[in-house]
Amino acid sequence: MGYYCSACNKPITSAEFAYSKKYYDRPLCRSCQTRARARKQNDDLDIGDVIKGAQNVLKGVSKVVKERSIIGERDFNKWITDWRRPRKNLDFSLENKHFFLGGPDLDDFTKLIMNEAQNSILIANPFIEECYLTDILKENANKQIEIKVVTREPYQDKKKTECHSNLREKGIDLKLDKRIHSKIIVIDNKVVVVSSMNFYSGSSGGASNEAGIVSIDEKVVDSAASYIRQFF
Repeated sequence: MGYYCSACNKPITSAEFAYSKKYYDRPLCRSCQTRARARKQNDDLDIGDVIKGAQNVLKGVSKVVKERSIIGERDFNKWITDWRRPRKNLDFSLENKHFFLGGPDLDDFTKLIMNEAQNSILIANPFIEECYLTDILKENANKQIEIKVVTREPYQDKKKTECHSNLREKGIDLKLDKRIHSKIIVIDNKVVVVSSMNFYSGSSGGASNEAGIVSIDEKVVDSAASYIRQFF
């Protein structure tokens, strides 16, 4: 039986398999071992050095639009890798910076990645009413995270009308567009989820089998964020 790298799926030798299992707890080729070693060294950096370097970068800046913790900056590549395995035991690769999720995995990922937001959440979705995803939006609004939502008009639907009102009361910027049919979530301008999932319990709670694509490619994320921001 041959051995394969768990990150890029390239064939590896038995020696590479044994070494990477011992030091990285998973089979990796030499290139992926190098990347894993670099990530670990980066994670081990002294926080004081990080803050000192950040302070030097910020020196002379007269206006900060929104204060954010330097230490709290999220490495979403690492976060997704940690979520993928061993938590979910999924086998997709981040080499192409896109991956497919369906069913409960999409539901779990969407919920958790929204909770990880530190700067902004941008949403385009035609159907929004009270569910755990809107609860997450309201919790993040309390943290003064920028939240912009474009959705359809509720058309005298009581549930949707009340939900829209509750979101606005929390300071969430909500725009109505009767043509909107896209279902997109952008987190911190670093991760985009494009899926079939709507913001109501029947869809986000698993009653229907949803699926979608997640991307951490910078150009794809920027394009999705620009698409949503144009409505504002």
